[in-house]
Amino acid sequence: MYQVDISPSANHILNMYTDFCVRDNGMECALRLLDSYDEKISFLEMQPKIGCSRLKYIPDKYRVLNFWPHLWFVFQIYEDSQVVKIEYIIDDRQNYGPFLR
Repeated sequence: MYQVDISPSANHILNMYTDFCVRDNGMECALRLLDSYDEKISFLEMQPKIGCSRLKYIPDKYRVLNFWPHLWFVFQIYEDSQVVKIEYIIDDRQNYGPFLR
């Protein structure tokens, strides 16, 4: 089983989108977002290679996993320490390419 760590910047993005959900669609939407997040974290703990590299501009060292419409984890797997590090959360509707370089 792998440990999943989330960077402060990824955590900030998650909090921002959770706040958007509450403001625009209500608490129930925000709770669904967090449930989806928790579910994908559980998947990464058990099967870290579940992610793929399908988004344009994602460097080869990263894998990606969709966890909510348009939101993706960008992460690395550290096999030696059995850690999955979520470095970023990106929105595929935005220009995220320069951010990841």
